[in-house]
Amino acid sequence: MAAILVPALRAQRAAPVMNRSRDVRTAGQQKINGRVLAAIYHRRGDAKGRVVPIGGPRIQVDRHGRALVDVRASVQPNLEKKIKALGGIVVSTSSTYDSIVGWMPLQSLERLAADPMVRAIEPAQ
Repeated sequence: MAAILVPALRAQRAAPVMNRSRDVRTAGQQKINGRVLAAIYHRRGDAKGRVVPIGGPRIQVDRHGRALVDVRASVQPNLEKKIKALGGIVVSTSSTYDSIVGWMPLQSLERLAADPMVRAIEPAQ
């Protein structure tokens, strides 16, 4: 029986560790598009050591550090109020497409994404 356990133990030791602590995302971060998240990391100065997408269209960021994003959520006045309270500017809303487009401070996007009403945050087009 010991002969069976030894190879299994060796296999476990030799297996690469898939979940690195630096790549683990919070529930809120999982709702944020990878390019937007990369812009957040870059703005905070902790992009080093993070897995971020390369290439593709750039995120529009104004001189105040706000990004033009599309917040996918049911359009409700209290969510619009929260966006404004976090320093955002609502550009347009669409109840048909469950979309709120606006300029949001990069530093506030993770707090907005943590809201249960928000399904996703993507770059606006």
